[in-house]
Amino acid sequence: MRIAFAACLVLCACAHNVPQDKATTADGRIKGAKPIVLENGAATATGVVTYPGGDRVDWKKIELPEKHRGELDIKLTWSTPRPGLKLTFDVFDAWNAQVAVAKRTTKLSREASVKDARGTYFIRVYAVGRGDAGRYKLGIEFDGRERVPLPPIEVNEPPKLPDLPVVVEVKQCDLYKFDPSNPDCEDKCPVVTSQAPPNWKGCAKVCTVSPPDAAIPACAKTMACPPGGDVRVASCRKEDFRPCPDFKNPDPTNLNCLDHQWAPVAARIGKKTVIGGEVEITIMAGAKSNIDNTWTAIVLQGDTGKPLAGGAIKILRIDDNTIIGRVRLTAQQVEANLQVLVTPPPKPKRR
Repeated sequence: MRIAFAACLVLCACAHNVPQDKATTADGRIKGAKPIVLENGAATATGVVTYPGGDRVDWKKIELPEKHRGELDIKLTWSTPRPGLKLTFDVFDAWNAQVAVAKRTTKLSREASVKDARGTYFIRVYAVGRGDAGRYKLGIEFDGRERVPLPPIEVNEPPKLPDLPVVVEVKQCDLYKFDPSNPDCEDKCPVVTSQAPPNWKGCAKVCTVSPPDAAIPACAKTMACPPGGDVRVASCRKEDFRPCPDFKNPDPTNLNCLDHQWAPVAARIGKKTVIGGEVEITIMAGAKSNIDNTWTAIVLQGDTGKPLAGGAIKILRIDDNTIIGRVRLTAQQVEANLQVLVTPPPKPKRR
């Protein structure tokens, strides 16, 4: 047993994928359970279990005095080669049915009780996790008083403890010797970006082509501004572009055009004519004020500068100094509100 515990000390330091019963002895199965003999209603037993050592389970057998029944108390304590290792136990009756499961009392002890116990019981002591091991001591007390006849029993094999999942070791991603098949490299980009496959997720925010391509968002965020400027490149400034040649027809690829905005034009209504349910009006501002058919116009409420409800103007024609438009107001409403505001379209958006 000392040799087994010494082996446990070494193996626990690194839990390999060892089958739980690779090195087990006869008491690793219920048929080889070691008997525990009661003396004056009490008994003790010791042993070693080690998952990494391939001897995960020890079975113990206790036969209670014939025709006696009472409470069976079991306590497990253990010591381990390093902190944090766990053991536990459960109890089966003569029919191999589980009748009790140990409950925690301290970090290094577990207890269980069987009420109205009688006949034969099997105790399974085992290491909980794949890296667990320890030297244990079982303490048993039986308070049996009444006598009962015991029926004949048929013994079935208890279910085997399932093997714990195999530990999968993940190799750390080496950004200098990049391996796309390594799961740890899935969200990383190598130092030499050409080592990554095309459209590699880990390189989504890294420019992976040389020379950089502004059509690739990751490149556009980090590359230097090319000669002549490019509105897609974050580092480009106004001074990198040529002057805007025509603010009335802004070039969407020229930052100087995109940032230009005409000021709204305030004007008055000079003439009005009722046509059906509308009033045709002449506004005293036109193309020489840089107004074109992309602008909008609205009648203002008196001298307040606020839009008049229902005062939107439909522009029909723009001359050099006037605008012809129609509005769904009465002639009296127009006469009382002769101020108009003509507004340019919103500033073009940068690509």
